[in-house]
Amino acid sequence: MSTGDVSRRDFLKLSAIWAGSAWIVGFTTASSSNHREPYRTLTDEEAAIIDALADQIIPPDEYPGGKDAGVTHFVDQQLGGYLKGFASEYKTCLPALNNDAESRFGKPFIHLDEREQYSYLSELESGQFDNTSWGPYRPSSFFNIVRHHCMMGFYGSPVHGGNKEYISYQMLGLSVVQEPKRPGAP
Repeated sequence: MSTGDVSRRDFLKLSAIWAGSAWIVGFTTASSSNHREPYRTLTDEEAAIIDALADQIIPPDEYPGGKDAGVTHFVDQQLGGYLKGFASEYKTCLPALNNDAESRFGKPFIHLDEREQYSYLSELESGQFDNTSWGPYRPSSFFNIVRHHCMMGFYGSPVHGGNKEYISYQMLGLSVVQEPKRPGAP
C-alpha cells in the first residue's frame, strides 16, 4: 500500500477514472437516501470487518472514508447480485482475516488499532501470508478483490448502494446530479 510521491487524494482521483470506467450502471438498485437497509448477505461481524477494510483502503480525511461512504452496503448489496460469484470467498476470507489477525496480534482485525490494521494489510497485500490456510483462497488475492470492490462502491453511483451522498463526486469536484429512481427501486 505504498503511495510513493503520490498523495492519497491524488491516487484516489486517478483511481476514479479507472473505477468509473469499470462500473457499468444497471446491475442492481439501492436507495441513495440516508436511510440504510439492514444487511442482506453479510452478518454484522462481516460488515464490521469490511467497514475496517474500507477505511484502510479509503481512509477518512477532510472527506469521509470508505465506511462512511457506504462501501460496506455496496458490497453487501452486490454480493447478492452482480458480485454473487464472490460471496463464498467473502464468507470464507472475512472470518479468516479476523482470526489470522487474532493469532498474530492477540485480537481480531476489527479490534486492532489503525496502525496495526495498516501494517497487517500491507503484509497481507504483499503475499507474506499466502502460505496460511484460508481455504482455497490466497489472502493477497482476496485483499485485491476487496480493494477493487471498495473502489467500485466509493466511486460508483449511489443507486448501487455506496458513494453515500455522492461523497466521491464531491471530493473530485464533480457536479452532483441526483439520478432518478429506477422503477422498482426502494
